[in-house]
Amino acid sequence: MVSGDILDDLKNDILDKAKERFDRFGYKKTTMDEISRDCRISKKTVYEQFKDKEDLFTCLIIREKRKARDIIFASIREINDPLDKLLQMMRTAIGYFNEDNFLTRLLKDDEILFSNFLSTKSHSLIRDELIAMIADIIVEGKKQGKIRDVDEQFVAYAGLKLFEAFSYMRTIELDRNKAAQGYYTEALVDFIVHALIKK
Repeated sequence: MVSGDILDDLKNDILDKAKERFDRFGYKKTTMDEISRDCRISKKTVYEQFKDKEDLFTCLIIREKRKARDIIFASIREINDPLDKLLQMMRTAIGYFNEDNFLTRLLKDDEILFSNFLSTKSHSLIRDELIAMIADIIVEGKKQGKIRDVDEQFVAYAGLKLFEAFSYMRTIELDRNKAAQGYYTEALVDFIVHALIKK
């Protein structure tokens, strides 16, 4: 009998190789045969781990999303004040999603690499979790009397849209020097503070 750790290692090895191939050639041009060759295992072994290519891609998105979430959570773990927690979460998330990584390229709707359907699916997987995280922090802040009474789901959605506009969905060119110094991130943080803080 094979232990769970070995199966997890195998699954992660397959996801690592698939990520390299998807990132280089895109979803449509990547085949399960190529992934199995890259992994130096049989295609049957790949199919024992993943139902099909879409399942493999979805698992990859979920894994990459968890990595991003873990980075964000690590930055706020020791913070007790909900407003400070929300602001640090935004700073960390903007920094992460401004980097050139697989998840960011996927979220930028790169049609050459990823189809619209898969991009939409990945957006919803990531968006829903971020909205829930933001809403939970807002609820915590309302309970402590630090955040005014707002509809946390709506504000979380609006906050996420603002976050997207400052990171991977930015549609205007920003001053590079200001961006490098964190000027725009701090401007967004200041805006959010004044919108949420209970006076």
